[in-house]
Parts: sequence; structure tokens; C-alpha cells
Amino acid sequence: MERITIGQISRVRGIQGEMVIDPLTDDPNRFSGLKRVLLSKGEKTARFEVEQIRVGPKTKRLKQKVLLKLKGVESPEEARKLVGSFLEIEKEDLIRLPKGRYFIFDVIGLKVMTTENRQVGTVKEVISLPANDVYVVEGVEKQYDIPAIKEVVKKIDLEKKEMIIEPKEGLLD
Repeated sequence: MERITIGQISRVRGIQGEMVIDPLTDDPNRFSGLKRVLLSKGEKTARFEVEQIRVGPKTKRLKQKVLLKLKGVESPEEARKLVGSFLEIEKEDLIRLPKGRYFIFDVIGLKVMTTENRQVGTVKEVISLPANDVYVVEGVEKQYDIPAIKEVVKKIDLEKKEMIIEPKEGLLD
């Protein structure tokens, strides 16, 4: 079963074994419906039932934090052993995205073509910026930074593993 990493335990909070999660997702509210998680640290992976999840308030300077309480983790000492662990879910537990939105792991590896059927390269990375994401595309001779905006990205076909772009003037120079 394929697993997706959605956060990392950064520290312990309080005396009941609650932990603070640094989200690795652009929407911390996606944690709200979790019933089970996998924690992985090094070679070890363990499955836990979720007792409680609370999403912290949004602030201008800090990323939203998620507070997690797992069944069976009842003290700060037990929770401290889990600090640094990555929080994972099985792919089947992913939330459904609205039409036209994609998970980063789905976009990485897509073949990028222009609307004129010219091959540009392969998506190697996605950079999240305040205005929009940028797809880093590795071409044969150079790397391109493609803005993830609908004026440029015309179609993403996950089944064909392909992205069709209409480059603006100078974008592929």
C-alpha cells in the first residue's frame, strides 16, 4: 500500500501525551478527519488510532500547527519518543481534491509538452510560492520554471502522465 507523508512531529505539548505536528500540506484542515495514521522514524513504522486532532489558528507569520493525540500515548515521556517521526497516511485515505487541483506527488514526473506538441521535459519539483506554484521542468539542455497558472498550463492528464502548456513569450528561451 502506498503511503503519503503529511506532517512531522516537532514537539510534545502538555502532560497528556499530545504532540505538535508541522504540516507538510498546504491545507492543515485536511488533518481533521483522520482516524488512523502511520508514524515512521528511520526504519521503524507504527500504526496508531487517532484520539483527537485540533488545528491551530492561522497567523500571519507562523504556519498553522496541528495538535495530535494518539490512543495509547498517555504521557509526555511516551510522546517524546515519537518526536521527529513523520506522519503518514495510506493513499486511500487522501482527501478528494476539487477539479483542477492536484497533489504535488502526482505532478512530479509528468512529461511536459507544448500545445504545438513540442516536448519540453519532465516535472522534477514543485515550488510553492505565495502567488502560485512553479513547476521546475528538466529539459534535455536546460531547466525551465513554468508558472502553475491556467494561462500557461492548459491541461494535466494524470492517466497519460502528461502536462500540456502554452508558453508565454520568452518562457522557454
